[in-house]
Amino acid sequence: MLTGLSAVAPEGPATITVVKAKSQLPGGMILSVSDLILDRVVASDVPEGVLTDPNELVGKTLAAPVAQNQMMTLLTTTAGRTSVPTGHVIAPLRLGDAALTALLRPGDVVEVVAADPDGGEPATVVASNVRVVTVPEAPNDRAGPGPDGGLVLIDVDSRTAAMVAQAAASATLSVFWR
Repeated sequence: MLTGLSAVAPEGPATITVVKAKSQLPGGMILSVSDLILDRVVASDVPEGVLTDPNELVGKTLAAPVAQNQMMTLLTTTAGRTSVPTGHVIAPLRLGDAALTALLRPGDVVEVVAADPDGGEPATVVASNVRVVTVPEAPNDRAGPGPDGGLVLIDVDSRTAAMVAQAAASATLSVFWR
């Protein structure tokens, strides 16, 4: 008879509660609390910088698409729209080729080129050293690729933003990487 002995189950691995994406989320969307879940995971499986408070992400813009159940860090979001350098703005750039837009990633540095759609004038660089902020993907293609190409948000100074807007009114815009 085994009296006085108690079976002790071995402890499992240490766990931590982390913030995850509730579902697959498109890049460019602004996060709300309903987009996020808390989940307990094995602590040794958690990469550095994973968040434990969903409120740290609410109102931030996703830099790129995230998968369902992806652990979330601040690196999954772009800097706030107000955190561009003094004198800079975040401007829309509608490229003529949606496939080219799909190749861009936040942080890419590109040259913006304007080409005459009729081929009568040579292509010209209208903006140099332009940083891609995000490549939005929105439901129903509201801000993503459309019949006129794809949308990219770029960080430029105000003068350059005006030049890009002017070029977009009469030319097909493209980019090449630096």
